[in-house]
Amino acid sequence: MKNVIVALSLALSLVPVSAMAQNTAAGVRSVTPAQRQAMFQQFQAFHQREEQLHQQFRAQILGSLSVDQRNSAANVIGQLAVSTNPDPKAAAAQLDSMLSQGQKQQILNAHNTFRAQSKTLHEQMFRQMRNEMPGGGPMGEHPGMKDMMQHQEMQPDAGMILLHVLGGGFGDHHMMGGPPRR
Repeated sequence: MKNVIVALSLALSLVPVSAMAQNTAAGVRSVTPAQRQAMFQQFQAFHQREEQLHQQFRAQILGSLSVDQRNSAANVIGQLAVSTNPDPKAAAAQLDSMLSQGQKQQILNAHNTFRAQSKTLHEQMFRQMRNEMPGGGPMGEHPGMKDMMQHQEMQPDAGMILLHVLGGGFGDHHMMGGPPRR
């Protein structure tokens, strides 16, 4: 999630650069301060909507666990956090093993719904931002954003999803739909 926000911020910061780099017969097109402010406000609104989606997703994940499972998950994630040699894959496997088949399916369904909603939101944001550009020009593309959209199809298991959502960033971000770590 944090990498998505960083990538979106970078994409937004590249908007003026890409617009100014486009030459026309009339000269260089540029983004006015008012346009930049409008795009920033749109970005903030999309960021808030993304945060709401994430909070709903987290609530669904927590709602699928019993009190004992929440405590066990907290213990696994806490041990991972203080380990001198953390192994997120082993922690994810341990979390996955404490879930019933029904819970695993609930978590996978919630994850797929979240991913689809997030992808739709991002596509909407890019369309609106593109429309704000002078002459409807393209936004600067960041390689991480392209990677993020291409890797949306990867399907992590329920344990890895639990680790990522409840562990505050532990786990394989690439499998969560984010860009691969370089």
